Amino acid sequence: MSIVKFTNCYLCDRGELNKRDLYIDTKSGKIISEPIGEVEIKETDLLGQVLAPGFIDIQINGCYGFDYSHYESEEQYTLGYNKCMKNLLKTGTTSMCPTMITSTNKMYNKVLPHLSPKRVNDKCESLGAHLEGPFISLKKSGCHERKNITTAKEGFKSIKQMYGDDFTKHVRIVTGAPEVEGMLEMIPKLTEEGVVYSIGHTAASFDIAVEAVKKGASMVTHMYNAMPQPHHREPGVVGLAAYENSPYFGVIADGIHVHKAAAALLYHSTPDKFCLVTDAMNLMGLPDGSYKWEQQTINKDGFVLKLKGTDTIAGSATELPSCVQNLMSWAEIPLEKAVQTVTNNPARSVFAEDRKGFLDVGCDADLTVLNSSGKVLSVYKLGNEVYQAPTTSHL
Repeated sequence: MSIVKFTNCYLCDRGELNKRDLYIDTKSGKIISEPIGEVEIKETDLLGQVLAPGFIDIQINGCYGFDYSHYESEEQYTLGYNKCMKNLLKTGTTSMCPTMITSTNKMYNKVLPHLSPKRVNDKCESLGAHLEGPFISLKKSGCHERKNITTAKEGFKSIKQMYGDDFTKHVRIVTGAPEVEGMLEMIPKLTEEGVVYSIGHTAASFDIAVEAVKKGASMVTHMYNAMPQPHHREPGVVGLAAYENSPYFGVIADGIHVHKAAAALLYHSTPDKFCLVTDAMNLMGLPDGSYKWEQQTINKDGFVLKLKGTDTIAGSATELPSCVQNLMSWAEIPLEKAVQTVTNNPARSVFAEDRKGFLDVGCDADLTVLNSSGKVLSVYKLGNEVYQAPTTSHL
């Protein structure tokens, strides 16, 4: 049996809920039109629950004990990568852009082939790597290794020397500071190669940010974080949310990195460009406790990570469903509007809307079943059920 009909459900797409059936072909892994004629169809009754596209996280550094930027051996990396991509399914996340923070040429050459886009039916899949650095501002470096931060003074040659000659096969997003030497001029070349240029870890003014958008920048990385804070006379990069040609922008709605009022302000300013991201590190999904990281110790308490003995935030451990539920509360919007920020918007932001993030005929049957409060009940990857929550989660 290859045709499945999801019935007794509310389809959640484009900010609307509609009680309709959805048909998929498990052989092709795609959403199809209602079959005509005598066709054998298997029905799946969703008992009045919500059926949404699979969630998309365009910025995530690691999870379940695995760090996308850390490589020790081919075998270890492959095992860790596959494990974390399978575990991510329980969060409703079916596609993502695995994110590497500022690293070295040697590390990029080892890691990037593992992060290439690949359509799979048994785990979360990569839409291409997100390279956050090393062409960023030293003034807004955050936790990035300062010794590896650099400029693009030799133009596109600098980019290829860092990421590798064939990096465009593996990479979907590059985050860079437009004021860094050579980067503003590189934006058109990167976008011509099919790479999304995202403004981030930057000290840029509003005018420089606008210039970057005019040259092809179409995204902002974790809005509010690692950039000048907005002022009514100099809104900085954050001001792009109100710009006539606003780029897409990621927001970490964990209640730690961005205040709920600030998140709501951005959402209501430009809802169709707002993308929820986790920006999670490798402690996401692990039990609470103390963990060694580099030369330091991080205490994990729920989604809160802090350096031991301090109040210093040490990254994110949040999950997309929690971000969706937070945004519903903070911006006072219904589930169907919040779901857009983890499906439609991120799919468009990385030019994947023809196959991901929508319930359109021809799109991959990556699906997340939710209850009315936004809890993940089950997940389908290319039409195959890959996760079923405990029955208590259905309440």
